[in-house]
Parts: sequence; C-alpha cells; structure tokens
Amino acid sequence: MIGKLKKEKRFNSIVSLSGGNYTSIHGDLFLNKPIAKGKNLSAFLSHQSSQGGIKDVFLDDGFSTNIAQFKYAVDQRSFDWNAGVSAQRFMTQWYGWSPQFNITQTPFFDTQQVVSVFEAKANLNLNEGILKSAQTNIYHLSDHFDSNEIRAQLGTNLNFTVLNTSIFTHLNIDFLKGNFEQNDNATPSIDFGNFMASLSPTYKFERSNLIFNIGFKTVYFNDTERSKQKIYFYPKIKATYTIIDSILIAYAGAEGDLTQNTYRDLYATNSFVSPTLNIRPTTMPYKLFLGTKGKLTNSLSYDVSGIFSRQADAVFFQKNILQTTLAQQPYDNGNSFSLVYDDLETFSINGSLFFQVNNSFNFSAGASFNSYSLKLEEKAWNLPQIEMSFGIRYRPTERLNLGVQGFYQGSRHDLEKQTLLPTNTYQEKQIELDPFFDLNIDTTYELTPRWSAFLKLNNILGKNYQRWMDYPVQGFQVSAGALYKFDF
Repeated sequence: MIGKLKKEKRFNSIVSLSGGNYTSIHGDLFLNKPIAKGKNLSAFLSHQSSQGGIKDVFLDDGFSTNIAQFKYAVDQRSFDWNAGVSAQRFMTQWYGWSPQFNITQTPFFDTQQVVSVFEAKANLNLNEGILKSAQTNIYHLSDHFDSNEIRAQLGTNLNFTVLNTSIFTHLNIDFLKGNFEQNDNATPSIDFGNFMASLSPTYKFERSNLIFNIGFKTVYFNDTERSKQKIYFYPKIKATYTIIDSILIAYAGAEGDLTQNTYRDLYATNSFVSPTLNIRPTTMPYKLFLGTKGKLTNSLSYDVSGIFSRQADAVFFQKNILQTTLAQQPYDNGNSFSLVYDDLETFSINGSLFFQVNNSFNFSAGASFNSYSLKLEEKAWNLPQIEMSFGIRYRPTERLNLGVQGFYQGSRHDLEKQTLLPTNTYQEKQIELDPFFDLNIDTTYELTPRWSAFLKLNNILGKNYQRWMDYPVQGFQVSAGALYKFDF
C-alpha cells in the first residue's frame, strides 16, 4: 500500500536549466514577489532551442522559442484582478523539401522564419453584483516576411435575474485585422479582417438527478475587407442525468460556434505554413454529443462519448506546390503549407480513463476514433482517424518522481503537387503518412528541499516519423538538468 506523503515546503520562485543532444538548451525562470497584502508581482522567462541535426536533412532544421511574461495581480475580499504583458519570439525552418527536389542546385538555402508576438491582457472577477467577470487582451504579430496581425478581444460574464430566474450571459467582442505582404498569386498583398460581436445567454434548471442548461449564441459577423455582414445563431444545450450516484451519469447536448481562425493559431498548430494564407472563419452550425461518465471506484473514473458535428469552411493544411527550379522565396519550394477549406462532417467516439492512488500514483489514457465526410475534397487532409495517448506519474519516495507519456497518431493524407517543365504540366499525387507512436520518460530526484536533478528521454523509439509531409522529427532525444527553488 502506498502511504501518504509529508507536506512539502513551498517556494515562490523556480529556475531550471537543461541541455541535451541535438545541441538543445532549455532554461526557465519563474519569479513571484508578494509586494503587499493581496498584491503580487510575477515574471516568467523561458528559452528553448536546438541546433538540429535530423538524419538525412540537408537544410538547417534548428529552432528556438523565447518568452518573457510579466504579471501584476490583486486579490481582495470582494474582487480580484490581474494585468500582464508578454513578448514571444519563435524561430523555425522550412526544412521539409520533397525528396524529388534536386538539392544539387544549391549547397545551402536560407529557410528561416521568425514570428514575434507582443501581447497585453487583463482579467477581473467580482463576487457581488450582476457583472461577475471581464477579460480583455490584445496582441500584435509580425514575421520575417513583413506579415502583420492584430487581434483585440473583450469579454464579460453577467448573471442577472429575470422573473425570479437566474440567467448567465456571456458577451464578447472580437476584432481581427492582418495582411501578408507576400502572395503566390502575384498580387500586392493579402489583407484580411473580421469583426465579431456575440451574445450567449444560458438558463440552468436543476431538479433531483437532472441538470439542464438551455441557451443559445448569436454572433454578428462583419468581414471588414469584403464588406460582408451576417448573423449566426447556434444552440447551447446540455442535459446531465445521474442514473447511479457518481457511478453512472449520462449527458447529451447540442452546441455550435463561429471560430475566428488566425495566423497566430495556425502557426502554433503547424509552424511550416507559408506567409501567404487565405484566412477566414469556420462556422460549426451544430455539434451533437451523447455520453456517460462516472467513477467505477474511488480511484477510477471514466468518460465515454459519441459526437457528430458539421462545419462549414473547415480548415485543412495542405503542402504547397513543388517547383522544379529553385524559387526566390525560401517557403516556395514545395516545403511549406497552405490552407484548404471545405464543408466537413465528423463522427467521433471518444473515451478516457483516470486512475489515482493518493498523490503517489496516477494513470490517464484517452482515445479518439474519427470518421470524416467532405463536400469537395477527397480527404480530410492531415487529420488522423485514430488518436490515442496515455500518461503515468509515479512517486515511489518523497524524493523520486517518475513519469511516462506516450501518444499514437494514425495515418494522415496529404497531396504532393508539382509543375513539370518545360511543358508546365501540373501533376498531383496523394501521399499517405505513416502512423507513429512517440514514447517519453522523465524522472526527477530531489537532492535537497531546494535542489533537484532531472532527466528526460523523448521519442525513445528513435523514429524520425513525419507529423507533416517531408518533415521528419528529431529521433531519440536525451536531456538532463537541474532545478532550484527559492523565495524571491
């Protein structure tokens, strides 16, 4: 039997540094300073980089991420608020050239992309009154090719009573504007911009074993570049019924939404996109779901559900066309990704398990099985039909902490496109990317209450699998480092 662990002494600041193969460096610094009762100042600095060296990749495949965040927080009896600013810089490489490209044309080609983000945000929570919370944030993004994006958001949560009935309402304003100076179609630039204003009231009904939330969401959408306006309506309904207390809880519902696609989010998902994107929102008229969850024992919980959804203008990543001669731009040699839109229907079966014994051992696992149906495209490009993951965290002693994580992704499809010279013949071929399994292990040993040493083993199977076509990942990775806790 695993016993309870002693309460640890907590410190408010941490610094860590590690290094490993592929000439990788990772350092984090978190500072937390109470400056008065209920007032706190914190800062976070992070650097992660690798010089690369993936097998059989002749271009530079290094990357780096730098983050600086500063936050001021106030916590009082009737309210709390915080405000912060951050700066982020991401450097990646378009190193995924097709094997068909003649690399003897040049011994070296600069394929670097740099994306910078400056952001400010604030949050307010109130314990009394109609206004319960408010959030706002604004950021500016730029890249190495003079692309720009600005997004500003303001949201509020209200709770008011109408005819003795409590109504929870979310209001949101979302403004997006950006442009790509580069354009594959020889036009001066690609401009995009949207304005959204949404209202989402919800009524909650509770009786015995039933909890019923009913509401809707309405969105006013204005495409500011094309002067097109539209109003959308979406359901917001969920019912939860307890069949066997804590053991078997059934739930079902319907919801929808309008998603603001952004250069920032698309780059975060696939950092190999070209700075020539056609960005527009995705609407989900409805998502229907039915499931059950509960606890089989005090230590074991589960959640199983089925989901059917429909999306208009669902976004997919697709490899750009391969040129037979070296292009002027580093992303224009069939080594970057563009966007494809289509109407998509998805049926998914999802399941998850969580098992925990005290604070010493826990196990989690999840799986998702998806079936796609499209209107125009042949495949749901780069979307897997099967995804699975698991995680284990074990602390056999007060000083030793072990972890194992693994994730599996099924096969995906992409389209290889090229123009053949001298006839300018267009040719395309479907490519199926192999499924992959990535296994990782980490361990931390507490040398003293302040000092710890850690070791991380990533991609233990050593496979240079391709998450994106022609982009093999780093193989077996090992890194080691130290962590120091202190009061600032």
